[in-house]
Amino acid sequence: MPRLDELPPELVLYISSFLTRETTIADECLPPECRIVQLELVPDLPSINVLSRTSTLLRHTLNQTLYDLCASVEPLGQLAILFAVEHELESTVEKLVAVGISLNTTFIIQRFGPCTLLCLAAAMGLPTMVVKLLDLYGEEAITKVQERCPRRRALDYAIRCRHMDVVRVLAPIPASSSGVRVSDDTQTEYLSHALLESASAGNIETSQYLVTEGAHIDFLHDVFYGVTSLFLAAGKGNLELVQFLLTSGADPNIIGAAKTPIIFNATSVDILQALVTAGANIHAVDGRPLNILAVAKNAEILHFCLERGVDPNVASQTGETALHRACWMIPSEAKVYVELLLQFGATTVENVDGYGSTPVDIAMSRGRMCLEVVNALEPHVRNPELRAKIEDWREVKMHLSLT
Repeated sequence: MPRLDELPPELVLYISSFLTRETTIADECLPPECRIVQLELVPDLPSINVLSRTSTLLRHTLNQTLYDLCASVEPLGQLAILFAVEHELESTVEKLVAVGISLNTTFIIQRFGPCTLLCLAAAMGLPTMVVKLLDLYGEEAITKVQERCPRRRALDYAIRCRHMDVVRVLAPIPASSSGVRVSDDTQTEYLSHALLESASAGNIETSQYLVTEGAHIDFLHDVFYGVTSLFLAAGKGNLELVQFLLTSGADPNIIGAAKTPIIFNATSVDILQALVTAGANIHAVDGRPLNILAVAKNAEILHFCLERGVDPNVASQTGETALHRACWMIPSEAKVYVELLLQFGATTVENVDGYGSTPVDIAMSRGRMCLEVVNALEPHVRNPELRAKIEDWREVKMHLSLT
């Protein structure tokens, strides 16, 4: 009996076509609509692969068959091309595309969420695979680079994962295979959106590169709730990045669609000082309108602003003040905030907010844990009814503590 590798190639291929198995293909990385959830007869690729490795002749005979079989069952083809991208098998990706397997599937990657192959390669830091995919996209390369999946572009993934080598590949939007390039405005918007992503990640190296490439320093976009890169950098607590953006011309007084001044997002006195030194208005108010005292991220920022004359009695349209908000904080922090506000002239102890509550009411509603806050507020209460309410509250709390 002749050996298998002595048979004509056509017969070998015919025999291998009987290598099948019943299986499901329900990998979570596949889009739900592409999964095979009930048993179905599909080519037994592992067995065919093992067979092809038994001799050089069989490998040459069956190699193309493996690719063709991948293409014949969509989920198999998708898993094959995903594996090839993840393992940097550029020639394999090229062969899979040649037999008709799409590059346009959006996979569900546990670490990154919904992700195209280009976004995945960028997130994994695979610059040569990124270049290969762009080449295979051909005329669609420009579109694919700008495509979001679902919110971030491939460049954004590279920035988030700090792969500077991939950033340098994707930042200059490549021309299509026919030489078509995007307009200057499109390129600027693309880079500027990437700068917002970089600032939100606190990535100074990428931010510096994007600015030198032409990113608009004060660009606003709805994806980032209408705030600037400076606002995002201030919130990350990255003083070096804040200083770089300011020296690059960032406006510290821009208020976008969120109607929140940049100083509100400062996480430290050093960052707030840098913003104020650059011309930020420390008395700015938001859309409610409240000033920074109502949202100060720590007591040091609160003290810094009070020392510079920020008004502790500014109220929102509903009557809420910095004292009201302070009384909702963790009790230990609430006490410090309340004492500072009172020390610097807060006089809204008896003011009611939109819910009819005074700062005293809020503190009392939180129980005995806010006793020290109530004690700090009480000397500033003049209303007899409110004073009586405090006495009744204290009596009840004392009684409960004894029972």
